[in-house]
Amino acid sequence: MKNSRRSRVILLALAAAWSQYSPAAVNVDRTRIIMDAPQKTVAITLNNDDKTTPFLAQSWVTDADGVRTDALMALPPLQRIDAGQKSQVRITQVRGLTDKLPQDRETLFWFNVRGVPPKSEDDNVLQLAMQSQLKLFYRPKAIIRSSSDQPERKLTAERNAGHLTLRNPTPYYITVAWLGADRSHRLSGFSEGVMVPPLGSLPLKAVLPAETRTLWVGYIDDYGGLQMNRYTCDALNCAFKDAGATS
Repeated sequence: MKNSRRSRVILLALAAAWSQYSPAAVNVDRTRIIMDAPQKTVAITLNNDDKTTPFLAQSWVTDADGVRTDALMALPPLQRIDAGQKSQVRITQVRGLTDKLPQDRETLFWFNVRGVPPKSEDDNVLQLAMQSQLKLFYRPKAIIRSSSDQPERKLTAERNAGHLTLRNPTPYYITVAWLGADRSHRLSGFSEGVMVPPLGSLPLKAVLPAETRTLWVGYIDDYGGLQMNRYTCDALNCAFKDAGATS
């Protein structure tokens, strides 16, 4: 009994490790999705990168809390993609429901796609369905951006007992992927990207030394690229100074 239980534990651990480090067979053609209110649909390309095995691709949309939503629908919800081939899924908005979303700011959703392999004839083969999740931002008409808009430059950082609080006065989510006193070293306490909500703030554990007068802020743009901005800091706040190069 103990050996059987131990085997199940080892199997679960191996499955978790495999799912964490193995690339998904069904991949998406972008890293984030922007849907403006006038758009009826947004087409997303799914690629089956496995050269020998067909996969089923299951697609759906959830809200910010991971609950399935009816405001945006992924169609078709299930499709077969042959080995090495690609297909499309369309995210379609249901007007009567998207009209009820906040009209003064973005709404965050998640686009989910799961690649399901065919059933193996060998009962001893462990098969796992790999799932990807992308941020999906819905923008109402009042805040549709032009290519020249730079709302991320309005983001500020406030010193608070040695730590930083990011303040976002814009109607857009801002994903911050880098905070550093220079472009090579992250701030202590900042290990991964964070998302600052529209018209909101986000306290961080990141530490900016009192003597530091320059802060580099890297954010993710609409196309998934990292943009670097340089900020100047006083004793209380850090504000945008100029733009750095694209990374």
